[in-house]
Amino acid sequence: MAIYNYLEDLIQVKLHQVLSKKENACRCARCVDDMMAFAINGLPVISYSTSDGGIHREVQNLTNDSLKIEIATRCVRAVDLVSKNPRHKR
Repeated sequence: MAIYNYLEDLIQVKLHQVLSKKENACRCARCVDDMMAFAINGLPVISYSTSDGGIHREVQNLTNDSLKIEIATRCVRAVDLVSKNPRHKR
């Protein structure tokens, strides 16, 4: 069984919401990966390993409002930072 970091799902969803509102942001795989990495760095790891989803439901309950606000803030910063400094030619 694999270990899975639940925060990746939360960040990915929020990142795509932020990107949908930023018309000039690059959406190539490299930039999106950089945005994901920037947004997730420093956040607590919420990992689980299960085949039946029992722990997954408990993990969802751990994501409080302050963590959701932190994720949103980090995603906006990540999009802005990577958009201004992509690791490829514009």
